[in-house]
Amino acid sequence: MEKQTETIRVVATHREEDQTQAMEKAIARADIKAQKVADSLGVRLLERVSLETKMDLDAAAKTVTARAEAVYRTSAFSQARLDLRLVGWENLKQFLRKELVARWFQFRFKRLPGPETDSAARPARRALVTGHFSIPGGGGTFGDIEAQEKVCEWLSESGIPFDVASNFEDGIDGVRLEQVNPADYAIFVFVCGPWYPERSIPALLLQRFEHCLKIGVNLTIAQPGQAGFDFLLARDNPSEIRADIAFGKKVEALPVVGVLLVERQAAYGSRQRHLYVRQIFEEYLQTAQVVPIWLDTIIYGNKVGLQSGRQFESLLRKVDVLITNRLHGLVLGLKNSVPVVAVDSIAGGGKVTAQAKALGWPVLIPVEELDAEKLAETVQMCFERGMVPELEQTRQQGLASIDRTRAEFEKILQDFNRPESL
Repeated sequence: MEKQTETIRVVATHREEDQTQAMEKAIARADIKAQKVADSLGVRLLERVSLETKMDLDAAAKTVTARAEAVYRTSAFSQARLDLRLVGWENLKQFLRKELVARWFQFRFKRLPGPETDSAARPARRALVTGHFSIPGGGGTFGDIEAQEKVCEWLSESGIPFDVASNFEDGIDGVRLEQVNPADYAIFVFVCGPWYPERSIPALLLQRFEHCLKIGVNLTIAQPGQAGFDFLLARDNPSEIRADIAFGKKVEALPVVGVLLVERQAAYGSRQRHLYVRQIFEEYLQTAQVVPIWLDTIIYGNKVGLQSGRQFESLLRKVDVLITNRLHGLVLGLKNSVPVVAVDSIAGGGKVTAQAKALGWPVLIPVEELDAEKLAETVQMCFERGMVPELEQTRQQGLASIDRTRAEFEKILQDFNRPESL
C-alpha cells in the first residue's frame, strides 16, 4: 500500500512538473510573439503619428494594446492560448504597453528641438531631478521614489530650486522630460537604479542636458568610469559601495485596512450587488491614505497564499480596520478585536445583516446606502474611535449566543441517547 502511494505521489509530481514546464514554454512562445506584435504595431503607430498630432501617451498605448488584444484572441497565439487565458493576457498587455510607450518616448525625444537660449529670464542654478520614474515605461520602484525624495531634500536644504521629471505612471507630480526646455536647468541629476549609458534613453538624456552639471546619485554601475556624469555618487560599482540613500528617508506609517470580498452569492439571485460593492471599495482605496491588505478566506486556491485559518487570523490581527462583505470576514474580524466595516451586498439585507444583528455589531452599511464617501467616513470613524467598547459588547453577546447554541446541541444529543430513542 505504501509503495502504491509513493508511486502515485511520484507520478503526480512528474505530471505537475510537466505542466509547469509546458506553461513556461507556452509563455516563452507568447513572449516572442508579443515582441513581434510590439515591433509590428509599434512601427505602424509611429509611422502614422507625427509630433504635430500630440497624441496623449496613455491614449496611444491603450490604442495599441487594444489592437494587440485583438491579435491575441486570434490564431496568432493559438499554441499558448490555454495557458495565456489563465495567466498571460494581463502580463502580456503590460509588456506591450511598456515596450510601446518606451518607443514612443524615444521617437518624440529624438525629434525635440535643441535648448532655447534666447530668453533673458532663465534661472541660473535650477536642477532637474530624473530617474527611471521619469521615463515612460521605465518602471520606477518605491525605493526609487524615496531616493528621489531624499535628493530633493538635499537640494532644498542647499537652497537650489528644482523640478522632478515624472512619467506620471508612478504616481509622482512633476514635469515631463519631453516638454521641458533644457536651458532652464544648470544641474541634471539622475537618481537610483541601474545605469546603462550604452542604451538609447540614457544616452539621449546625457546628450540633451550636456550643458548641465551632470550628477549620478545612488546608481548601480556595471562598468568602471563615470558613465557619462561629471560626478558619480554610485551606490555600487566595481570600485566602491555606499548605503542606498532610501535607507535614510523617514516615512510616516499609514493605517492598514484589510479588504475581504466575496464576488457573488448565487443563492440570493437578482438581489446580488457584489460588482457595485467591489467598485465602491476600489474607488475608496484609490484615494484613501491607507495601506490595503487584500485577504481571502477560501482554502483551495487562496488568492494570497494562505493555507490555514491560523495563518489568516494571524494576518488579520495586523490590520487596523477590516472592510468586508463576507459573513466570516465580519465574524473573524470581530473575534480578533478588529473593527469591521461590514457591507451587505444583498439588496434588502442578507446573512451579513443578520449576523451583525446576532453579534450586536453596529457598523453595517446596507448596499442601498453605500458610496465611496459613506465608506470613507465609516472607516475614518473606526480609526478615530477604536471601537473598543463596541468590540467588548459584541464579544460578550456573541459568546452568550454560542453558549445557548451549545446547550441546545447538547440537549439534542442527550435526547438521542435516551433508551426510548434507540
